[in-house]
Amino acid sequence: VFQSYALFPHLSVAENVIFGLKVRGVPRAERRDKMDRALEITGLGGLEHRKPSELSGGQRQRVA
Repeated sequence: VFQSYALFPHLSVAENVIFGLKVRGVPRAERRDKMDRALEITGLGGLEHRKPSELSGGQRQRVA
């Protein structure tokens, strides 16, 4: 089973999520709020400062 997710290993969880929002054209003022909500919905609240290598496979999948 292919389990490589499109995450930047040198960026934190928060930076990976915000990067995706930036690419999608979400205004800077909205990015932090949307990131916080996404992490809470996916059960990843409190993990925003971790790097992908510090997460389980399921957590990496939810970040991606």
